[in-house]
Amino acid sequence: MAGEVEETALKLIAEMMRSYSQILKAVAEIEEMRNRAPPNLYAVFAVALFRLTAAAPKLQNPLTLTTEEKKKLSNEILELAEIMAKIAASKQ
Repeated sequence: MAGEVEETALKLIAEMMRSYSQILKAVAEIEEMRNRAPPNLYAVFAVALFRLTAAAPKLQNPLTLTTEEKKKLSNEILELAEIMAKIAASKQ
């Protein structure tokens, strides 16, 4: 049983690392966007990015969060994802 728990935890950690890698790549690409995007669109993005940055420390160890904190953080990240999707859609 302990082996299964450890394996699951390691898989989750690996997935989180993949996510962080994707975020870093996206941020690098977005930094290049700053000079090409309309100012109002980039402003919306910048606010969302600052909110994500503020939430990031909580993401480092989500297991220490209370159930309510996890729900709140989940909702905030989902809201930020929707903002990012709208920005992406407006660029097409």
